[in-house]
Amino acid sequence: MAAPTSILAEKLHEYPHHDVIDGGSDSILDDCLNQNDGVLQLLHRYAGRTFCSPGKRLRLDEKSYYPDYMGGTGLDEVWMCCTVPIVTGVIDTRTGKAPFREGEAHVLTPGGQVISLQDLIETNPEAVMGEKLMAVSQSLFGRVTWPIVSKKFDNLNPIPHHLHWSKWEVYDINSFDNPGVSPSHYHTTAMGLYPFVTKDQFLACMQRWGQGEYNGVRHLSPHTMMKLDDGFVMPNGVLHSPTDLCTHELHVTMDEHFLAEDLTLDGRIGAADAFYACREEDYPKDRHQDWEYLVAKFDFEANQDPDFVQKNSRPAITAKEFAGDGVNARWIVYCDILGDQKCSILRLTLAPGARTSFRPESPVLFHTNGGRGRVGKLEVRYHQNMKLGEIYPEIGFITQAALNRGGVEIENTGDEPLVLTFDFPQHAHSQTPGAE
Repeated sequence: MAAPTSILAEKLHEYPHHDVIDGGSDSILDDCLNQNDGVLQLLHRYAGRTFCSPGKRLRLDEKSYYPDYMGGTGLDEVWMCCTVPIVTGVIDTRTGKAPFREGEAHVLTPGGQVISLQDLIETNPEAVMGEKLMAVSQSLFGRVTWPIVSKKFDNLNPIPHHLHWSKWEVYDINSFDNPGVSPSHYHTTAMGLYPFVTKDQFLACMQRWGQGEYNGVRHLSPHTMMKLDDGFVMPNGVLHSPTDLCTHELHVTMDEHFLAEDLTLDGRIGAADAFYACREEDYPKDRHQDWEYLVAKFDFEANQDPDFVQKNSRPAITAKEFAGDGVNARWIVYCDILGDQKCSILRLTLAPGARTSFRPESPVLFHTNGGRGRVGKLEVRYHQNMKLGEIYPEIGFITQAALNRGGVEIENTGDEPLVLTFDFPQHAHSQTPGAE
C-alpha cells in the first residue's frame, strides 16, 4: 500500500489552488514517468525584480503582470528549470515573506498536484538524470541536482549594468519571444569597458556612487546589437547590461550579482542594493562599498578584450544529427565556453504533420516557441495571454527513463510549425556541438 501523500500548507504564488506535495516517493515518480512516456510537465514559475519593469512579452494576460500581493513589483522573469529557490528581494504582502519556493521548478502530477523537480530527482536520480549527469552535478555542487538554470527575462528597459563573479550566462534572443522586432533593431547590450578606460577612471566612476546625478558607468562600455535567433556567451566577471528584449538565458545553478550602476530608467539603486546578491565567498561583506577593493578584484583584461564580441558570438548552425524530413534543427549555443562544455541550446522545428524520433545523449529541458504537437505522450501548445493560476503545457523535461526506453517521438499535430527549444546541461554530449 502506497504511503499517504503529505501536503504542504504553503502554495506556489502562481498556483494557489494546487496542492504542493512535500517530498517525493517511488509511487509518485512512477506515476509522473508513466503518464507521458518519461516526459515530465513543468510549470511556468514567474518572478519580479524591484529594480526592473516588465516588458510584457512573457505572454501573460495584462492583469497577471502586476499581482496585487507583490507590493507593486511586476513579473519580468519566467523560470523554467531551477532546482533551488531564487532570491529576488520581493515580499509577498499576504505572508510578509519571500514568495514560497520562488522560481523553483515544479512538476504537474497526474492527480493535479505539484511537486518540486528536485524532490523527484532525489527520489531516483538515475531515472530522472542518469549516472553521467549525476556525476557532473556531484562534482560541481557536492550533491545531485539539475546543474543548469533555464529562464527568460523581459524588461521594458535595459537591466542595470552588473557582473557576476562566478556565474556565466548564455543568451538566445529569438524572434519567437520578440514578435514584430525588425532584424535592424536598435536594442543593444553593453559589454565590458572600452579599451581606453583606465583603472583610475573606473575607480572614479565607482566612487561617484550616489554622490551626484549618475555615476556614469554605462558611458564607459561599448554597446552591441544582439542578432535575433543567434546565441551569445557572457563569461563571468564581465560587466553587462542586457538589452530590453525578451531573452532566453541559461546559466549555472546560482543567482548572484553585483550592480555597478546607481541610476537606471527604473529608478535609483542604493549602495547596499549593489552588493545585495553577492555571495560571501565571492565578495566579503566587510568589503562592500570598498571601491579600491573592487578595482583590485576586477578583471580588466576580460572586460577590455577587443575581440570579445567575435569570441563570444554564436551564429546559429545546422544540427545535422537531429535534422530530417520536415525537421529543421539548429544549434543556437554550442562549442566550449570558458574552455569547457558548459551547456548548449538546440532549436527544433517540425513542419505540419512531421514527426521525428528524438533520443539525445542526456536528459534535457524543452520549451515551446510555437505551434502544437506532442513530445512522447505530453501534448504541448504555444499560448498567448496566460493567466496566473492556470497551468499551460509548454515546458517539459525528458528524463533518463525516457531515453532508456529509446527516446521519445515528437510530432507536429497542428497546422503551423511546431518549434521547440532544448536546453542541454554541462557535459551532455560525447562530442561538443559545433566543435571541429
